[in-house]
Parts: sequence; structure tokens; C-alpha cells
Amino acid sequence: MNNTLEEILNPTAAVGPFSVGDAVLEQTLRDFIQLQSNTIAIATDLVGVRSVPWLEFKWYTGVVGSFTYPLDDVALTDPTNLGTANYTTKLEKGQGRVTFLDAVRLRGESFENIDRQQLAIVRARADTIDNHILTKLYAGAGATAVSATQVFGHASADEEGDILNAMDNIFAEGRVSGNEPLALVLPADKRSSILNTTLYGNVVESLGDHLARIANLDIKYTRDYGSGNAIGNDAIMMIPGADTAEFFTYNGEGFTETELTRLPGVGYDWLLTGYMGSVIHEHQDGASSGTNKRILKITGVRS
Repeated sequence: MNNTLEEILNPTAAVGPFSVGDAVLEQTLRDFIQLQSNTIAIATDLVGVRSVPWLEFKWYTGVVGSFTYPLDDVALTDPTNLGTANYTTKLEKGQGRVTFLDAVRLRGESFENIDRQQLAIVRARADTIDNHILTKLYAGAGATAVSATQVFGHASADEEGDILNAMDNIFAEGRVSGNEPLALVLPADKRSSILNTTLYGNVVESLGDHLARIANLDIKYTRDYGSGNAIGNDAIMMIPGADTAEFFTYNGEGFTETELTRLPGVGYDWLLTGYMGSVIHEHQDGASSGTNKRILKITGVRS
């Protein structure tokens, strides 16, 4: 598959003067954009990611099970009740659209400009995915929040102590074994406070490297912070993975994902449509509806 985007967008005589471009190539382009968006987005590293053939799904928790031991040879254990607690997730529609103008090609700039417009859609979709997932994770924090001793980077801040306290709360309250890896999402303007080097024992290293070594902590940074944005002035700590939360994209039938339409005298209108959604899995761990204790906020890491 060596066709460029420019070649995909230029129907040849072989497909007829009134037909659209090759459907297989358009589908490949759609898959490429979705894959690139998922790769650029940082939040997809925090949750399970999969394609599904449904738009709405009901989950039954069934987390509180039982296993009786020891048991007499002729005895029979009681069944675990299933279906008493449930929650629902729904995928919603999103679109990206751009017009590739004939005037651009006439100036001999077609590949450069089309490539930039395509990348703009990829980045915009990635930003949307990040905002969606991080907003869900922030709202889904069920473990007892930790209040930062001072904004991260301040002379009297105790970033290491705040982060370790947050770890303790998750392992004490969540349905976890106590050995899982952890992830921390911080505002991007607090990166320097984590990268500053300190002497730990006889090793000079950054706080980020130190915590990765002793606590298996993966730190992510996002620009989606501040008033009105996904994580506000706080940080998110969590047990990453599909047991905590999942992000879904729809890959079933019923809608046209990629549409390329000729606009007479103007150019080609290109439309990408997709359905996506997330779920915070409930674990009957004492957290309220829509939350779980595998996710926690560290509040006030920035002012």
C-alpha cells in the first residue's frame, strides 16, 4: 500500500468520472487516522482500548464473589448472585471535516497542504479523545483525595510525600492486590517539579525516575488543565488498565465512516465520522455510582 493521500483523493478514469475514490483506500485512510489519533493521545495509555459492534451496553458488576474452602466432599457451595448491580455505557458521534481545494493543487502545493490538513484532523481527534477520557477519569475518582501540601514546584512543596500518600489510599481502599503498577497524570506546567534531580540515598535522579524505580509509577503530562478543562488544577492517580476504565470506538455497520464528495468548481469535501465512548468500571468497593476506588485525585497541585 504505497498510495499517498493525494493519490487517494484523485479518482482516475479507471473508477469512472462520477464515482468516488477506491473504497479500500479510503477505509485504509480512516483506519490510519484513528490509529494515529489513538497513538498521539496520552489517555489511551491509561485505560483499556477496543473496537466494539454496539453503541450501548449494560455491565453487570458481579465483582463480589465467593469461594468456599475447605468444603466437604458431598457439600455444595452457594452461588454468587449476579445481575443485582449494573451500569451502562453509550457511544456518541464525532466528526472531522475538511475541504481540499482545487486552488491548492493549481498552485502546486497539494501534497504539503493536504498532509497538514490531515494531520490537523488527527491531532484534533487525539485532543478530543484525551479530553473525553481524562474528564471521565477525573469524575470517576472514588478513592479518598489527597490535598497537596503546596502547589508542585513551590519551595515548601512535598511532591514525593503527596504522591506516596495517594498510593497508600488507592491500595488501602481499592479492590487491588497491592502490587499493581500505577499511573499519574499531571498538568504539563508541573513537569519541571518532577524532573528536578535530588540525592536519594546514594543515587542522584529525578523524582519521576525515583518513583518509577521504587513504586512502578508511570507519569503522564497533559495540557488539558486549568479552569474548565479536564483535570482543572489537580492530578489524577490510578491503577491503569481495562479493569479500571475502558475507551471504545464503534466498528459495526450502519453508517459511512469516510466520505469523499466532489464539490463542483471547489474541490473535494472529506468527512470522517466515528462513534466513541468510555466507561468507569464499578467494583462494589464502596464508591458511588460511576466511580471506583482505583482512581484518586491529588488536589491543588497548581494554583
